[in-house]
Amino acid sequence: MSIVVVKLGGAAITDKSVPDTLSHNIDALIDSVAHAYHRILRPSGRRLILIHGAGSFGHPPAKKYQVKAGWTTALDEAGGDDAEQARDNVKFGMALTRQRVLQLHTHVIQRLHERECMPVLSVSTYDTVETDNGAVIEGSSVRLMTRVQQVLEAGFVPLLFGDAVFDRALGSTILSGDALMYHLAERLPAVQRCVFVTDVAGIFTQDPKRFPDATLIKMIHCSEVGDSSAIDKDDSAASVDDVTGAMRSKWQWAKRIVTDAEQVRAVAICQVSDSSKAIGYEFSDASTTSHESGNWTAIVR
Repeated sequence: MSIVVVKLGGAAITDKSVPDTLSHNIDALIDSVAHAYHRILRPSGRRLILIHGAGSFGHPPAKKYQVKAGWTTALDEAGGDDAEQARDNVKFGMALTRQRVLQLHTHVIQRLHERECMPVLSVSTYDTVETDNGAVIEGSSVRLMTRVQQVLEAGFVPLLFGDAVFDRALGSTILSGDALMYHLAERLPAVQRCVFVTDVAGIFTQDPKRFPDATLIKMIHCSEVGDSSAIDKDDSAASVDDVTGAMRSKWQWAKRIVTDAEQVRAVAICQVSDSSKAIGYEFSDASTTSHESGNWTAIVR
């Protein structure tokens, strides 16, 4: 059993310029995901894991109330009579962030269910994962992997999402969908391909939203790109507060996946219009990872 893990980025499912607003492309994206599952992955015996980001639903309250930094950090910075209020603000922010993310989650899962009865089951990060200073605790990692494998083996498609979680050191933090992608790829040996779907075709020579002559980089070999590269330094930031990073973050997580999860053949970064092909892409026995075709960026070792 081989597994494809797909992250539906916040920029692909929401309008990141307007809080709590779905993207006009969300239905096209869900159509593409369903097509890849029903027509390509399932017939070929491959399994699918889905993750979605928080986008303009979760990021604004998380940023406003500093949920990622946590309430212990707020206490340390405030001090005196302001400490209790600072703690309460972060706690309210965690509750509000979760409510907004769950609202978005409902939009996503309802649309998936409407596509030929796609058997998608929600797997809650908040209910299974705890972190310590941002790092996933081993015991909760086991819980998450056990639940995801149980859902897969029963014939369902797990749907996870970036969320606010409890943190032993910070009180609270944000566990991003990108981090979940890495964690699944590292811990599940059957994961062979990961796909980030966002609002641009992949990684470009420059930010394509600002530079019309930017060129798509279709293949990146991590072994040939050092940490001092322009990719690591550039960040095409979204216009709504984003507490987990934009394209630079995706590049860094993708690089970690292909470096640390040796069974993963490639990580693709694509836009909605190419998502079905990118999700369903499969190497033939004679092919090599240096010849992946498609209008997206493929990141390999």
